[in-house]
Amino acid sequence: MFRTRLGVAGVILGLLVFGASVFAQQTQQNNNAAAPQQRRAQMRRMIMRRRAMRGGMLRGFRELNLTDQQKQQLRSIRHTQGQGAQAQRQEMRQLMEKRRAGTLTAQDETRAKELRQQLMQSRQGVRTQMMNVLTADQKAKLEEMIKTRRANHEKLNPRKRPLL
Repeated sequence: MFRTRLGVAGVILGLLVFGASVFAQQTQQNNNAAAPQQRRAQMRRMIMRRRAMRGGMLRGFRELNLTDQQKQQLRSIRHTQGQGAQAQRQEMRQLMEKRRAGTLTAQDETRAKELRQQLMQSRQGVRTQMMNVLTADQKAKLEEMIKTRRANHEKLNPRKRPLL
């Protein structure tokens, strides 16, 4: 009887050890598999951001039959804005890294809000400068294109209605 219990206990112990080793190997493989998936997801997000940055209002400018002088002025405005806001964007990236790491202080959060506001004002100023380069006809055509795109966007992605 003692030998039977000892034998059963040995088999159970062996199965537990074997199961634990298999589980540990699967966990390690899943962790290794998750790293490339996370990198792919980050790359996808980065690509989508870049596509969004290339699009928007700039895409509309391509359809306005701009003169070479207007194109040069728009390039100059974009280049100047890009150079001016580069340090602010870099500081914002560092603050976002702190946030992801969980080390963001109240002072850092205040600075991030200030930077967001400055960058938003900068983008608005660039938009105003770019609109000043256009003729009245080009402005009207651009506004019409924006209205059309917004209407199409609303059709494809209707906003959720508030619950009563």
